[in-house]
Amino acid sequence: MAKTAPNKSKRASTSIHSRAAKRASSPSIDTDKSLKDVKPPTDSKSTRPSVLAVHQGAGVSKKSKNGRKSVLSAKARRRQEKGADRAEAFMDKTETKVEKSKARGRTVQERSKAWEELNKKMLAQKAKEEAERIEKENWVDEEDDGMEEDTEVKDAEVVAQDVPRPEPAEEEEEIL
Repeated sequence: MAKTAPNKSKRASTSIHSRAAKRASSPSIDTDKSLKDVKPPTDSKSTRPSVLAVHQGAGVSKKSKNGRKSVLSAKARRRQEKGADRAEAFMDKTETKVEKSKARGRTVQERSKAWEELNKKMLAQKAKEEAERIEKENWVDEEDDGMEEDTEVKDAEVVAQDVPRPEPAEEEEEIL
């Protein structure tokens, strides 16, 4: 016969390392009640700056020259002046480029405004012409139907007269 699992009631209390034991109670329940009335200490003004804070003189710096070495030689001074002149010329050049670019942008915007106004005028003109054409057609429809047939025949004759008749073409020899 097979053995059965031992009865839980006979077993001793649960292990302190078990999951259930760890979840059973939180440590906040067992804290001392006298600590509730204690206030945190006030911040004092004489705190020293943090060691990890950014300092004013942080970073790599070059030793300053003192005495005779602090005075530039004539060639070094000339090199420095040339560099300053080049920088100034470059700044002037970029300023003029920026001004020209802004001016071009303004002209483009002005032209686009002009085109928008022109397009609005053209749309208004087309709408007006369309309205006139429709009014004219309505006016023609109101006239007698008999007169309308006569005008169609006359229009066909006028169109036939306006079209030039082709002249007999000279026969050219075909080259094979």
